[in-house]
Amino acid sequence: MGLRVVAIACDWGAGQPGGAAGVESWYALGLHYKHLAWLEAEHLWLSPTHSRPPWIETGRHVYARRLDAWLDFAGEVKKALQALPVDERVLFLTGDHSWAGCILPVLARRVGRLGVIWIDAHADMHNPATSPSGNLHGMPLAMITAINQERHHPVPAFTWALWERLVEPAIQPQDILILGLRSYEPPELDLIQQHQMPYFLSADIAKSGIDAALQAARVLIERTDALYVSLDVDVWDPSFARGTGAPAPGGLSIAQVRAFLQEIILHEKLRFLEVTEINPLLDRDNQTALFAYGTVRPFIDGQLHAGKLGLE
Repeated sequence: MGLRVVAIACDWGAGQPGGAAGVESWYALGLHYKHLAWLEAEHLWLSPTHSRPPWIETGRHVYARRLDAWLDFAGEVKKALQALPVDERVLFLTGDHSWAGCILPVLARRVGRLGVIWIDAHADMHNPATSPSGNLHGMPLAMITAINQERHHPVPAFTWALWERLVEPAIQPQDILILGLRSYEPPELDLIQQHQMPYFLSADIAKSGIDAALQAARVLIERTDALYVSLDVDVWDPSFARGTGAPAPGGLSIAQVRAFLQEIILHEKLRFLEVTEINPLLDRDNQTALFAYGTVRPFIDGQLHAGKLGLE
């Protein structure tokens, strides 16, 4: 089974720019390490051609920042993904986590029942009427499940109408496993618990290890047709993984994430793996990208090379 790399070099869903540069950094790493599997992969590069970066615009959507520009580019992304072969391994590199809300509905329509493992410090269950920031990268799980219909502040009708355009209940909440959660608003956790979404807090993993999370992953794999793993690098502790825009203290270690992934990363049902929210503008010597690159390299190679999960 070959490898395809889909790079979505856009960070408009984040709270600050830099995620697009994080996507670009992967190409520098692959070339620097002369990584054969990376160089031989089929690459699809998607980036907006917006003449004026939305970052310098005030925007009309206070509760869903840059929504107009995001939706325009999302249409291009979805069109490209319709033609993506799904019988091969696909590595998605995204500038921020909002793009999972665009990717997953397309994949779910094509592969059947899709399971999602969400490795992230955040719940990402907001909508524009509950989000404290208005950043779309805090909303993708609400996009793909449509379970958050709460309205805690007055969103203009034109914003809510656009939001409803991008919400598509493509994934069953019970088919989403959240790993490393520690930064969330109480209503988000209420939704997770109400809809029986399995989740594991960072504190629980630090205390009891990853065995329970691995068992939950095995159950999820068994009942689904294909698996999508999304690795948001802010799941790691910011004491060493600084290159991300939404750091939260008390994160997982590299060893914990790699030990979890080692058990599933070569499973035949794991067809899609996403790495997101790398921001080299906030990093030191591109270390966070290096951590992520080493962590998912077995997926790129299609095998566990020399029994290691790191760089050679």
